[in-house]
Amino acid sequence: MSAKQKLAEMNARAAALYKADGKTMSAFRGLMLAANREGKVSPAMKEMIAIAVAIGRGCEDCIIFHTAEAKAHGASRDEFVEVLAIAIEMSGGPGTVYAAKALAAYDEL
Repeated sequence: MSAKQKLAEMNARAAALYKADGKTMSAFRGLMLAANREGKVSPAMKEMIAIAVAIGRGCEDCIIFHTAEAKAHGASRDEFVEVLAIAIEMSGGPGTVYAAKALAAYDEL
C-alpha cells in the first residue's frame, strides 16, 4: 500500500473518531493548532520535529501524516534526511542507556 493510500485511510479513521467523539477530537485539534501556531520555528521544522518523535515512538501513521505536512510546508529532502539522522541517533541512544540500566539492576538483584 502506498503512503498516499495509508494517509487516506488514516484520515478516514480520524474522521470516524471525530464523528464518534467530536468533543475530544476538537480539543485535540485545538492542541495541534496551538502547538503549530506561528512563531520562531518554521512550520516545516515543527513537522520534522513531530516526525522525529513519531520515529522514536514507532507510529507509522504519525510518520506518514507529518511527512506529508512537512512536504506541504516546503521541507527539502536534504533537511528531511538530516532530521532522520537525529531521530535515528536519539531513538537508538536512549535504548542503549536504558538497556544498560536494566542489566545493572538485574546484576544487583
